[in-house]
Amino acid sequence: MGWKYFYSSVKGTSHIASNTPKQDNCKICVFKDYLIATVADGAGSAKYSDLSSKFICKLFIRKTKQWLTNNNLEDLTRDVIAEWFTYFQKVINRAVVIYKLESSREFATTLLFSVLSKNFNVFVQIGDGIIAIGDKNDMECVFLPQNGEFINTTHFATETSAINIFMYKTTSEPVNRIAMHSDGIEQIALDFKAKKPFIPFFVPFFSALEKLEDIGYSEILSKQLEIFLHSDRVNKKTDDDKTLFLASVTTENVESDDEQ
Repeated sequence: MGWKYFYSSVKGTSHIASNTPKQDNCKICVFKDYLIATVADGAGSAKYSDLSSKFICKLFIRKTKQWLTNNNLEDLTRDVIAEWFTYFQKVINRAVVIYKLESSREFATTLLFSVLSKNFNVFVQIGDGIIAIGDKNDMECVFLPQNGEFINTTHFATETSAINIFMYKTTSEPVNRIAMHSDGIEQIALDFKAKKPFIPFFVPFFSALEKLEDIGYSEILSKQLEIFLHSDRVNKKTDDDKTLFLASVTTENVESDDEQ
């Protein structure tokens, strides 16, 4: 099996206006027959969340590749993922000391994390954003966005309680399509009433993706998606950073170690 995929992560208009860094990050890897995908959204009020969102994506990709080199995906348990979050927090806590900060809150970031294979899949999430899976007929959210203690707040990987509250799920059903996006496009990509992906939003993207002949990363579709996410149509709905990743499986054999 192989994967066709594309993605884009763009700076929101509010960040452009305030001359602040893009705090969303996305990293994708096709390793052997596995698709590994991460999307992270740094907290808007956190000074160094752009660094931590990038770091947690790279960390989970690296840890997964190391794990799959010597272990089965089926053995990637919640306890193993908790160890990775613990390691992330240890690194962040060292950075707090180095930067002479009062709290790890300055590195607050969410995380969406998926590992897909032919017979088994692992999904992890802390915070908001969406992981959606399905086929040409329908898609469902793997999790619903986590709400924080107050309205319009969420949970972050830097929280002490993150080890206990991150969401974890495995499935053995084949996943033909997957989409992952940060909360920046929830207004246009999520049907809040039905609590599921807004299918008309995704149909054109998957249609274009599945028409491609080549397996792997599509730079052309990624560029087109970047233009769309920067468009006035989208910016009228949200001024936040926006990240969207989409992938579709094929039955053709492919072996690679592609990272994007």
